[in-house]
Amino acid sequence: MEIVLISDGPLPLDSPVRKLPFFFPARLIDMSKVSPDTVGEGKIAVIELLDSTDNGLKALKASWASIAEIPVICLVSHKTRKEVIQAAALGKTETLERDSPFSLLLKRIKTLLNTDICAALPRKTPAQTVEAYKKSNAFLESLCLSSAEGSSVRVTLMNESADEMLNALSTDGLSSWLGAVQTHHSATYCHSLRVAGLAGMFAKHLGWSDEDCKEVIAGGLVHDVGKMRIPLTILDKSGKLTKEERALIAKHPQFGRNILKSRLEVSADIKRMAIQHHEYLDGSGYPDGLKGDRITPKVRLMTICDVFTALTEERSYKDAIPARTALTMLKDMGPKLDQKMVAQFANMLFGREFGAVSRAPVQAKGGAAA
Repeated sequence: MEIVLISDGPLPLDSPVRKLPFFFPARLIDMSKVSPDTVGEGKIAVIELLDSTDNGLKALKASWASIAEIPVICLVSHKTRKEVIQAAALGKTETLERDSPFSLLLKRIKTLLNTDICAALPRKTPAQTVEAYKKSNAFLESLCLSSAEGSSVRVTLMNESADEMLNALSTDGLSSWLGAVQTHHSATYCHSLRVAGLAGMFAKHLGWSDEDCKEVIAGGLVHDVGKMRIPLTILDKSGKLTKEERALIAKHPQFGRNILKSRLEVSADIKRMAIQHHEYLDGSGYPDGLKGDRITPKVRLMTICDVFTALTEERSYKDAIPARTALTMLKDMGPKLDQKMVAQFANMLFGREFGAVSRAPVQAKGGAAA
């Protein structure tokens, strides 16, 4: 569901359009270069009129047929008569006030895209799993918005999502959950939803309290919050990542630290899961090279679920690894992981709680960096 962003030169620093690539696959096109080739299969065009020139608008109008068949949103300031006139001169468009809350722009784009995340769910998905899936997606979208705007994390929605997911895992099982979330169009969201489900079921298998189970579920939803500062064009890239792109993605735990640092509403354990899930017990992980007892049981659990999920997801540059092979790889990581936990994870993985899903690799929609 790619959107095209159109501007006369680089996007102005204070344009809300700069945030859109963190929510949708998006490409920036210069007004002078709009054509059927550059627009491609874009579903929506968003035009930033701030700092646009007469020559830029003239070129855009000359190539208007390239985007005439898709919805077009123009961002304008109604205090600037020139921008309003420019938008009207383009023809069939709708205008949005540039200074309106960013959430209104997001809502309008989602309405135009008409994306129903439940439409692709398996036909016999249990009702409790469907409800948990919808609520978890709503929280992930709110988390992305919170990261972009610097607003508070919606902890109540996070807790409701964790509660719904634990109920779904308890009543419908892990197989139903994983079968539902693998249909998500975003590899990044799919990954977080899978990790959260695995973490919740693993904590339950370990006999942890419901409160601890719900906290690791919430931790699974939040664990990759740092990736919300990386454009989706990189996160969901269909090809292999470049060295520079891989280095940027490796910074996501530090980005997560920066995002969550001032969020006093988020528990310390959830923050640790987000910041430390790439730390290893032997000190070889990142971002801080923590060792041994400095890594808590919840973080250890999250790391196992995250690594297993990454291994068993299909990516654009690799096939999904079967669960038994992935488990062998976890064991081969030796002192990097809590091997007692890995053994317990194996017991869950091939017991009745996991079922046939352990033999069915999950597709992650081709993203290179979920």
